[in-house]
Amino acid sequence: MKKLLVFVVLLAVGAGAAYHFGYLERLGLGGLRVRFIPKDPALLSYFAPDTRELLLVQATELDFRLARESQDKLVQEAKDFHAKTGIDARKDVDALAVALGLGVVRGHFEWSRLSAFLQSEGYVLTELGGVPAAVKPQAADVALDGRYLLIGPQGELEQALSRKRQGQGLGNGSPLVKALDDIGWTHALVGGVLSGSPLASFQDNVGLSAEFLLAALDTVAEGIDVRGIAGAGGRFQGEVLRVALEVMRKALVAGAGLDSSPQARTLRTSLEAATLETDAQGRVRGTLRLPYMLADQASANLSRASLPQAFQTWGQTFKNEEPAPSGQPSADPRPSASPAVTAVAAPVLLDWKPPVLGLILLVFALVTMGAQTRPGMFNVLLHPLFLLPFLVTTLGVFVFRWTGHAGGAFDVLALPMPEWHRFVSLPVAQPLALSATVPMVFALLSAPIRVLRRFAAGLGVGFSAYLAVKAFAGTHLPLIPPAYTLFWYAGNALAALLMARLCLPPRRAK
Repeated sequence: MKKLLVFVVLLAVGAGAAYHFGYLERLGLGGLRVRFIPKDPALLSYFAPDTRELLLVQATELDFRLARESQDKLVQEAKDFHAKTGIDARKDVDALAVALGLGVVRGHFEWSRLSAFLQSEGYVLTELGGVPAAVKPQAADVALDGRYLLIGPQGELEQALSRKRQGQGLGNGSPLVKALDDIGWTHALVGGVLSGSPLASFQDNVGLSAEFLLAALDTVAEGIDVRGIAGAGGRFQGEVLRVALEVMRKALVAGAGLDSSPQARTLRTSLEAATLETDAQGRVRGTLRLPYMLADQASANLSRASLPQAFQTWGQTFKNEEPAPSGQPSADPRPSASPAVTAVAAPVLLDWKPPVLGLILLVFALVTMGAQTRPGMFNVLLHPLFLLPFLVTTLGVFVFRWTGHAGGAFDVLALPMPEWHRFVSLPVAQPLALSATVPMVFALLSAPIRVLRRFAAGLGVGFSAYLAVKAFAGTHLPLIPPAYTLFWYAGNALAALLMARLCLPPRRAK
């Protein structure tokens, strides 16, 4: 009965940990986790309350039916991006919100993988507002706040984190949020621009005047539905705006008629079927349906983009600028790097998934022992010969993260022991380090040297937990084919746990 109770508790804790750390998707139970949050207050809270432009993309609702060539390009780019950063864009990214100077991505991100990729791109790891971050001169900086990945200039990231902590971000009382409430948030893509935004300056060029412009995009079986709302301030102004837009639509139809290509004919048919109407408040509403073949060429260009290039392009837009208190960029020069930034080279926040999973695996190993020989869990866990290797294996020598030691060997020692393969530049070092080789060696040494049994058990449980986390994350390994990566991690995690079980000393007889 006790074993059954322990098993039920262990199963409940494991299910809760899988839900908390976002592993339900990889376990095939993604339906239990809600990914579509139309109006996420936490996501909006990073933006200034006087923000006058916003684009929100619900990645879980986008379903473009593209041509095979474009789709293959996107899939290949996504695989390469996943191998470099550990981010599966389809499974890990839920939503994206963008304003001038700041972008926020909601999802599940593994900072250890992402930070290693950013370092390879010339970024310096640091801390902003109490969260891990990466900065680079003349480029967009990055910070990870739980499930939210922030991208933008360093000063804007610090202000965004401060707004989130103090509850002073974009809320229901903000003019932009009130305007977007009119068109609704349950769309694959929704965005708006208020008058006064730099993005609304095109109105002066075309001779149109509007208090706000809103747009929403949805994917349906026939194509892409686009809906727009423009507020002119009154019924008469709305009619004037509608007539101007109608003239522009007819001009586009006439221009498309001059081209005999299939894309032009399809575009002309879509423009002819578009609607424009004015309501009693003077708001002009329009609808347009675009077949998927029109988005094929655009998707082919998008598939050639990559995250490093996006970071560089975005960073060039805001380089040498610091955000003003209102949230808009100003012309103040931006320092290339501060002494505090260059002094910190390791992620500050610890990854608690391996030690938590290690405790669960330790309980599981003890349950498999007989009642007469099973030692107490805390007697095993709190023994120095078990606890020290267990912590070093799952967390690394984490005290270096807070003592100010950085650079060289300190950066590697602050990582979990399986990552110490970075001391050696050989390609085979990483697969051997991320395997059961080290705990197996100490398990063999503990046979003649019995004092090493607890040490070998701590290493075995720690390696098993760390490799299991890597298996869930789908981390790429050199020299191991991607199709066998999961089997590599899972098999070595099981072997390390078996070594730990064999090395656990039994309870002493009274």
